[in-house]
Parts: sequence; structure tokens; C-alpha cells
Amino acid sequence: MKSILPLTLLLLVVAFENCASNKETIRPGVSKINTGSHLAQIEAIDADLKSATLSDESRDKLIIKKGKLLLDLGRYEETITTLNQVNQAKANPVQLSEWNLAMGKAYIGKNEYSKAIQFLNQSEKLDKNTNLMERKKLVVQSLVAEREYYPALATLTKTYTKGNQKKDEFYYETAAKTYLKMGFEYKNTGFYQKGLQVANLGLEEFPNNETLKSIQKECLEVLQPEGKL
Repeated sequence: MKSILPLTLLLLVVAFENCASNKETIRPGVSKINTGSHLAQIEAIDADLKSATLSDESRDKLIIKKGKLLLDLGRYEETITTLNQVNQAKANPVQLSEWNLAMGKAYIGKNEYSKAIQFLNQSEKLDKNTNLMERKKLVVQSLVAEREYYPALATLTKTYTKGNQKKDEFYYETAAKTYLKMGFEYKNTGFYQKGLQVANLGLEEFPNNETLKSIQKECLEVLQPEGKL
């Protein structure tokens, strides 16, 4: 792969410095919530937790539920503090897997991706079936945010190859975006070419995907002046 010529690179820096080069911020996927309902549920859980007759298992379930509600509200520090009240020694594997997943999401919310990956991986070790794709996608996004591009692509490929998982919009968007970022960071047109190729394949499946269209455009802006197509 040939390197981008210095003059062209200089012209591209301004255009891309706020896009591909910046450390990406991600957020755990949360659908639109009813804040009032969440706060009311948290208040009810706090009242239930005061019961002296509550079993350890029931108590931990309530704490995890409260943590998830706080997570939805974007109160990540409170989420972590709350979840740390769970008695991990007595929790069952599925419950612990759920706990680790919630902790991982909370650390993603705090932009602490390396910690998030540790919890997400531990969640999978405890329960390999529940929330599998959600965990894998969060790990890939966290790796990209940490600029761990090769591990991100390896994890992405393995996730969709194992079990013949059909490639969806997330796959094409993430792969194309990662190659775009690698092209900028490593100053190499070969990665832009790969990014364009993935974006084109994705647009064949999802022709209305605006993210893929944007990546396609950015790759072309680099490749066309150099006559690389």
C-alpha cells in the first residue's frame, strides 16, 4: 500500500481532524425512556430494600434493576456505586453476567473503555448465550474508541463469522468506519480503499444508510485526487 503524498495529506488534515482522528465517544444503546417512571421505580426499589425480610437473592435482583434504571438515566457514577452493593460471592452466574454487562455499559458511559471491555468479557464468560450480540457489539465499539483497530476488526469478523451471523448495518458501518479511521491515523490509502469497499458492499444491502453514504464520500475525497480508484 502506497502512502498518501505529503501535499495531499496536508490538504486533508483540516477536513478530517474532527472526524477520523478524534477518539470516538459512544453510549450504551438506550431507547427513549420515561424519566418520571424510572425515578418512581427507583424510589419504590429503595423502599423495598429497607425490608428486613428480604433474601440476599431478592436484594441483589433489586439492586441490579435499580442500577439498570440509573444507567438508562445516564447517571453512570451512581450506577456503578449502586451495582457495587451486589453480593457477588452469592450471586448465580446468570445474575453475575447481567451485573457485569451493566457495569460495562456504565463504564462506556464514563468513556472508560478498557474497564468496560473487562466487564463485558467477564459477562460473556459467565453466560455465553444471553445478550451475546449486544456484548460483542459493545466490545467492538469500545476497542474502536480506544483506537485498538486491529483487535476491533478481528472481534467484529469473528462475531459475524461464528454461527453464520448475517451481516447487518452495524457490521458494515463499524468495519467501514474503522478502516476510515485507520486510513487517517496511519496515513495510508489502502485503508481508505478497504473502507470504501466495505461501504459499497453495505450500501448494496442497505441503500438508504446515511452513515455508509458519508463514509463512502469521505473515502472518495481521499482516493479520487490520487487516482487510486
